Amino acid sequence: MTAKRAVLSDFDGTITRVDVGEAILEEFAPSQWREIEELYRARKIGTRESMALQLALVRADREELLQFVDRIAVIDETFREFVEFCQAQGLVLEIVSEGLDFYVQYLLQKWDLQVPVRTNHAIFEEGRVRTDYPWADATCKLCGTCKLLRLFELRTAGYRTAYVGNGHSDLCPAIEADLVFAKSNLADLCRTEQIDFIPFDRFSDVQRGLGAWA
Repeated sequence: MTAKRAVLSDFDGTITRVDVGEAILEEFAPSQWREIEELYRARKIGTRESMALQLALVRADREELLQFVDRIAVIDETFREFVEFCQAQGLVLEIVSEGLDFYVQYLLQKWDLQVPVRTNHAIFEEGRVRTDYPWADATCKLCGTCKLLRLFELRTAGYRTAYVGNGHSDLCPAIEADLVFAKSNLADLCRTEQIDFIPFDRFSDVQRGLGAWA
């Protein structure tokens, strides 16, 4: 009997070719956001704290941000075929993101992609943005969306899980996943932490890597 299999994927910089969240900060926040980012990458503060501090610097309303996202966001051109591959192979595919729902959901709708998503919730108030965390782990304050929690839920349901990501927030699920596809910062972290991974650039690489996974 074939084991149940699932794929969890990051969104920013993984499904998209640019990190949409970072692009928003670059465009709409003063340069102090980079100092906060350095603290985060040095693991001195968690994702949730860094996001709250960085978004507090943003001065723009929802419509202005969506117009910007619409201009700059580019999808990995092989992701659509990857979604079809997962459907044909009976693989559960879900997105787990530390991004914000307003642009993640907007882009998935724009690209006509129906993939379940867990991400943070943006609240717009008088030209400012704050964040709610519907997918947080109540026992941990580090992350907004707990990607590891979803992996454990799938494991409990009997799934073997592959993880696809590119950033620092992807390290926790990469430690526990049965199979890891990594690029950019996540690949560097996997090397540092001695986590086995398959390097990738496009989802066509992930699709090939999953071909022999049983």
